[in-house]
This record gives sequence, C-alpha cells and structure tokens, in this order.
Amino acid sequence: MRKRLVILLALLPLMVVAQDLRPLRVDLQDNVKLPWGLSNLSVVDGQLHALSGDVAVRAHRRNSYVYALIPDTLVGTIGEPFSYVVRNPRDSHLYYSRVNDDNGRIALYEHVKDRGRRNRQVELRTWFREILHPTFSPDGNMLVFSAKGKVGLGGYDLWCSFWNGKRWSKPLNLGGVINTTGDEVCPVFYGHYLIYASNDTADSAAPFYFHSVRMPRGASTENILFDQFQVQTLPSPINSGAGDKELAIDTIGNCGYWVSRRGGEEALYSFQGCLAGVLLRGTVASTQGAPIMGAEVRVLVGNRLVTSIITDSLGRYQLFVQPGSYQLEASCPNYFISRQEVMAMRVNENNLVYEFPCDIAMSSLPFGETVEYANFYRQGADVEISAEGQASIKPLVDFLRDNPQVHLRMAVFCDQTTDLVVNNMIIERRISYLYDYFASVLPNKGQILIKNGNEMQKNEATGSGDNKIFTMLIK
Repeated sequence: MRKRLVILLALLPLMVVAQDLRPLRVDLQDNVKLPWGLSNLSVVDGQLHALSGDVAVRAHRRNSYVYALIPDTLVGTIGEPFSYVVRNPRDSHLYYSRVNDDNGRIALYEHVKDRGRRNRQVELRTWFREILHPTFSPDGNMLVFSAKGKVGLGGYDLWCSFWNGKRWSKPLNLGGVINTTGDEVCPVFYGHYLIYASNDTADSAAPFYFHSVRMPRGASTENILFDQFQVQTLPSPINSGAGDKELAIDTIGNCGYWVSRRGGEEALYSFQGCLAGVLLRGTVASTQGAPIMGAEVRVLVGNRLVTSIITDSLGRYQLFVQPGSYQLEASCPNYFISRQEVMAMRVNENNLVYEFPCDIAMSSLPFGETVEYANFYRQGADVEISAEGQASIKPLVDFLRDNPQVHLRMAVFCDQTTDLVVNNMIIERRISYLYDYFASVLPNKGQILIKNGNEMQKNEATGSGDNKIFTMLIK
C-alpha cells in the first residue's frame, strides 16, 4: 500500500543576532595619534618601545590597550640615544641600532652592564650602510636584521648571523626565496617563525605585506639551506593590503602591535591571540552551484559562537580560528541552515597559518513547490520512520528548531488502494507517531499541526511508489 505525507509551512521573518567572539582580535589603538609617525616598534621586558620622529618613546598601556606614548626611560639605561632595541634571550644583553659617530652609518651595538664594561659596536665584518631591526631566535644564537650592503638582491635585504660561542659569524644573505627586488624590513621572531614586511617590488610606493617563514631549529652557518625556505603571505586580519609593517610581538601578553594604513591614515593597530592558527575559507553556494551573497557563516563550539562573517558578492568567506574541532554553519533567508563538523588542524608546520578549504552547499526552501523524500517509512511498517527518512528531513527539523516562530502544518493521507476505513486508520496511527517524533526533536511541540489528508485530498493517487513523503513550503 502506498502512503504519502504532505507538509505545509508558514514562514515568518527571521532575525539573527550574533555576538562577535573572534579568537584573534585586531583593534585600532585610537587613543594614540601619530603626527610624527611611528617606527622601529619592539617589545623589551614587557614594554612597547618605538621611535616617533626622532624621539624614543614607550607605550603606557593596560593589557593590550595603549593609552599614551611617553618618553622612553630605556635611553637612560643604555646611556645613549637609539633607534631600535631588543634583548637577546641567550645572555639577556640589550642590542640596539644607532648612528655611528665616526662614519654616519647606522650600526649595531651591544649594551653590557657588568664589571664596568661599556657599550660596544658589534663587529660583523661586512660593510653595511644601515643595520635595522635586529631580532633573535628563541635560543638567542641566530641574529636576523634588515640592511643595505654592497651586495644584495634589492633595496633592504634580510641577513643572518650565528653565535659561535665567542663572536657573531659573518652575515649571510637570507636568499632569493625571502629577499626580493623590493625592501624586506622589520623582522621579528614569533617562536621559530620569522615574520617580516616586504613590498616585493622596486616600486617604493608599493604597500608592504607581512610574510612568515619557519626557521629550522639549530640552524648554523654550515647547515642553513636558504633555497628550501617556504614563505607564506599572512592573511587578514593581520594584512590589509593597504600597507602593514613595524610588527612588534609581546609573547608574554600574547599580543602584538604594528603600523598600518588600512584606515586611510597611518595608525597603530594591535592584535590579541595566537597567530599560529587555521584559516577557514571557501564559497557558500546553492546545491545547484550558484554562489550565495549575504550568507552568514558561523563557527561554533557547542552553542558558543567563536566567530562569524557575511559572504561577499561571490559567496566567499574567510575566517581565522585556532586549531580545534568546530561546528561550521551557514544561514541565509530562503535557505535551510547548513551544518558540518570541521576538524581544523595545522597540517603543514611550515606555514604559520594553515589554510583549510571548506565549501558550503545550501538547499533552498522550496516555496510553492512540492518536494519528494524517498524511503521515509521503514520497509514493511505502516507507521515508523526509517533512518533514511529521518536523515532526509533533518534540514527541515533543524530549520524548525532554529526558528521557533515558524509553524509546521501537515496533511497525512494514503493512496486509494484499499477502503476508506483502513486508510483512515493508518492515517491516524501515523499522525500519533509523527506528533511523538516531532515532540522528541523540537523544543516547541506547538510548532506542529497535523491533519487527516482526507479532509484536503481524498486519497489522492500519484503512482509515485511506496515510502514517500511530500513536503510543500509556503510563505
């Protein structure tokens, strides 16, 4: 005996309110104005240091928020002006850049505060016009800096030197995988990843972008292989495409600062969170392949919203999350909510940010159409819904659960293959079972109204076969 079910839906307007809980938060430090610009940012002993014009300043801050820039007291500690300062984690000595009084070039100096020893210039045995932004690997044995030399691949290049137990080795150019015909500046270590800014071209007006490259542990002059580096351009929200450089990282505070023109004018920005994450990116499209603009893509852990975004005109989305297990869902008016489990892990450790492609398909709500679901009831059973039937109707159940203001109206009936009394008996049993089923999967049983189809369509025969369910959605 062939039996069918018709469902009629009345849909009300939807309102979605989402709270932004992005794991990597980027903020404009709008309390700090930069009339003289800001450069040479570094973090030493938990303090943010910089150069504003020709004046050394440090940030007065609480947590990651900068309240003001004030004169830098570290000038008194070192005993002379400097343009950039950093501490070596191996011996805790301060290293800084300043102009050499003898030749007018910017050189690298070491500040030693023991047994009356004075500041001294670091002898690198190589001619450099300028040595900028020195930074050290986590063990303090690798020194990386930006400089212009007699040889190089472009403007400013990145160079490295290694501590051999007595002195720093002769610097090596980090090679053509990292260095370009443009400028590579502002290197800073983030664990074993080196982050730097590059404009990738000889055009001095080109904007800078942040890049990262994983430095091998235990690297030395003898074993470092520059041609095997794998460089990654960091995604938004760190890069904006409008010019980003001067990154300084506070590993203790799990935050960082940099200068960007993303707002039109040069300003100080900060981030909070971990940069070593996963970039979820893809396209939201209909099951027919048409991109969906304006869909909201959400990342959740349980019922907690982690982050969300609205798709662009091509249906694209991009979300930065920390490694872990998430629920990824997309919603849009006139579509069923799409849900899937995502295990977002950093598979390639060469990349600071691992890109995880994940396209999302959404089924449209069939307004004014009749939709057929196959294998809705168990074989040989008059009442019980099959596992396939529950799976096929799950998007509809999810939609009702997420939208308690929507009410479901059903009409249940059978094909005319026996007498009216038997058909009505089967219909009433199915109505009772369906009430129990929807009551078990929906928090609001009042969303459901089920009627005997004989009142609407007297045993309509369609010849479409057994175990079918027909649903119709109407506004």
